[in-house]
Amino acid sequence: MKSHSKPLCRGIGMAGAAMVAYLAAILLDLQFPAVLAFLGLCFVANVWMVIRILKDPYSTEKTFDEYFYEDREDLRRGNGD
Repeated sequence: MKSHSKPLCRGIGMAGAAMVAYLAAILLDLQFPAVLAFLGLCFVANVWMVIRILKDPYSTEKTFDEYFYEDREDLRRGNGD
């Protein structure tokens, strides 16, 4: 199994840090504009993270048809049903 690239992990970490900062702003009872700014930062960080994940060059040899519900035999594709 390939490990993910550092930029991808950095993007996920930064989005998580933005969410933690937003929660800290709420818990510390900061003024409304500061909480709103952290909320906006969370939205931007989440969109940025999704873009980073979708642009990640990771590829696999597995196909959806072969490994569809591989943990449940009764739901697998091509089991004769």
